[in-house]
Amino acid sequence: MTRPLPLLALLLACNPGPETSETAAQGTSSDATSTTTTSDPPTTTSTTTTSTTPTSSSETGDTTSTGAAACSDGVLDPGLLCFDAARSFKTGTTPVAVDVADLDADGMLDLVVVDLAGKRVHRLRGNGGAEFVAIEPALPAFYQPRGLVVADLDMDTRPDLAVADLGLDLLAIYLASGRPGEFADPVQAKAGKQPRALVAADLDGDGQTDLVAANEGSNDLGVSLADGPGSFADIVFYPVGLAPYDLALADFDGDGDHDLASVDKDSGAVSVLLGDGAGGFADAVSYPVTKEPRTISIGDLDGDGLLDIVIASYTYPNLNVLLGQGDGSFAEKPGYVPFKVGMYAIVAADLDHDGALDIIGVDRDEHEIIVMRNIGPDKLPTFDMYPVGLNPVDLLVVDLDGDGARDLVTADSGAGTITVLRADP
Repeated sequence: MTRPLPLLALLLACNPGPETSETAAQGTSSDATSTTTTSDPPTTTSTTTTSTTPTSSSETGDTTSTGAAACSDGVLDPGLLCFDAARSFKTGTTPVAVDVADLDADGMLDLVVVDLAGKRVHRLRGNGGAEFVAIEPALPAFYQPRGLVVADLDMDTRPDLAVADLGLDLLAIYLASGRPGEFADPVQAKAGKQPRALVAADLDGDGQTDLVAANEGSNDLGVSLADGPGSFADIVFYPVGLAPYDLALADFDGDGDHDLASVDKDSGAVSVLLGDGAGGFADAVSYPVTKEPRTISIGDLDGDGLLDIVIASYTYPNLNVLLGQGDGSFAEKPGYVPFKVGMYAIVAADLDHDGALDIIGVDRDEHEIIVMRNIGPDKLPTFDMYPVGLNPVDLLVVDLDGDGARDLVTADSGAGTITVLRADP
């Protein structure tokens, strides 16, 4: 692997760089269904996979992002990034999606994991800190489970699960039932063709949680408005670009309503659909970005108080940033972030408590998390690399233990594990 070169600047609202050739994906599949899998049964044994000190690079010559004297003192020092040794937990065969919620009402966050090849949904009970224990048995899935969202779908205040089944063109709904942390058998809800990603929110203001699926095979977003506890009205489809692969919810125009953005892999574009507050959306507006985009995250990248969209491609290197204008539109040409590897998943979040967003990505081929900090015009960025399990394809950034510092969780599709990097301020 060629290590990423430091960003000379975040070239906001400028022309993209020259077309790049395929690099990181050579000789590997770009789909989690083709990754190496294991046949080991799920266990609750955890293993240490890396140390607290990452491999780092920066234009200033720094060799580490951790401050030994300040780590572990419980103080959220701006600019410091500290993690405990990574912990990996065996989780089925091919984990491809992970989400978080307090499933059993014990005050501690639990993990939910979709196992693609194993056709299961696994639950890991949080025991505090970065420790998790599998809840047995795993929940049955249908044919090809892929996308996942955890939300209260029946208005009983308990988290429920929704899983997009890529192979059967349906959503599987798991309603909390019985004792805390238990779920009824899944029921089917209709979807478009090959639903891959899911988001959940109250789109029409009726107090019920609605679902939106990115349908890779039918080139649309399917909006399913709740019409009762755990049930949904007929889907309304909104055309977007070719092969929508990931999507996000945000308020791009500041009107208080949810808007949608999808990354359309085969179009090399992002589609933005503005919501009307009643569950409907305007026609998609398309913005060209990097080739074969696969993942999207939302945040104020340039510090102007307006939401931007950051996009990554696994097949091709470099990141794009669509700068928000505050009215639901975005700069005509994306900002271009030179980067030497492709990312399978990205999240924009402030990890080091300096008031500026960082970009966290998973490098599937080198089996690591890459944290990009000090991003913006006239800044000298740094990169920190943290080894995780084999072929990570999903990323969760969340404060698991309530200490105010965000932790990192990856779904390692080639290792059959979930890896947790616990922040250690």
